[in-house]
Amino acid sequence: MAQSDQVVQNATFPTVRADINDNLAALYSQSSGSSAPSTTVAFQPWVDTSSSPPVWKVRNAANSAWITVGVLDPAGFNSGGVTPIANGGTGQTTVAAAIAALLPSQTGNADKALITNGTALLWGSAIGSSFTKYETTGTFTFTKPANASAFIVLCWGGGGSGGRQRFHGGGGGGGGACSIGFLKASEIGSTETITVGGGGASRSGQFDNGASGSSSSFGSHVVGYGGSGGENSPGSSDKRGLGARPFGNQGQGSIYDKNALDILSGGSGGMGNSSEDQNDSGGNATFGGAGGGGEFKSGGTSVFGGNGGSGGNTGSAGSQPGGGGGGSGTGSSGAGGIGAVWVIAL
Repeated sequence: MAQSDQVVQNATFPTVRADINDNLAALYSQSSGSSAPSTTVAFQPWVDTSSSPPVWKVRNAANSAWITVGVLDPAGFNSGGVTPIANGGTGQTTVAAAIAALLPSQTGNADKALITNGTALLWGSAIGSSFTKYETTGTFTFTKPANASAFIVLCWGGGGSGGRQRFHGGGGGGGGACSIGFLKASEIGSTETITVGGGGASRSGQFDNGASGSSSSFGSHVVGYGGSGGENSPGSSDKRGLGARPFGNQGQGSIYDKNALDILSGGSGGMGNSSEDQNDSGGNATFGGAGGGGEFKSGGTSVFGGNGGSGGNTGSAGSQPGGGGGGSGTGSSGAGGIGAVWVIAL
């Protein structure tokens, strides 16, 4: 370590030689020392050894202050001060601020991920998946999420309500069908109207047929049809509401086959009859709603849809989505279960 006054004295040879050696030593060691050199000039280097590791400094152009160039760390050189991005730095002094300075602006981009469009980095939804359930009767607007490539849509129609027959017992309501759509993102609009159908209303008149459930839909792409209401007529007539099918007809085919003909149909309601032992339970289903039971009989069950309501003097309601209501005798019949629309974005 050496520092010098940068002057060679006009003196005898030994003194001159000593001054020359001092000046050279200062140059070789970059005026290193624990305190600043007493004599300074513009752009003069100085290694400040007052700290460990030492700090490399250079005098500014006005010869009025020292500029910190960097820390001479044996494990690696550390730049001192702040280097702008244009000059290979970040313009910041903390890790978090440095990262933020290099990224696109984060303002207004909460919950987004950093993606590339092949040319530049930008904020976007890296995964556009979502799962939205609409389970209240009415009309709703679905907005297509960004970056989703495909959609699975399930629509259940509302279940039919049970019939009421004061003297002979009403039949159970049919379950609503479940329709499933597999759609590409390009096949649907930026928004789609969703309608959730209601279940058939409970009946309280002495000789009332049950009411059919309403259809549910996802735009014009997928429609789940409602089940039909249970009948009230006695005698040899079949007094069950028929389960809806996903192909548009309310009623699944043969009135004597109370279980669903396919995995998406609703189950038919149980038959009501003046003779209790001739009544039967509601039909079962897989995806569609199950049928309601005839008077004094249980409702059917569904794996994914709603269960049918039980029949009795007063019938119980079918459960959501799309379960048929139970038939009744002296009291009110069971209402059909509300439909539903589920939208899965992938």
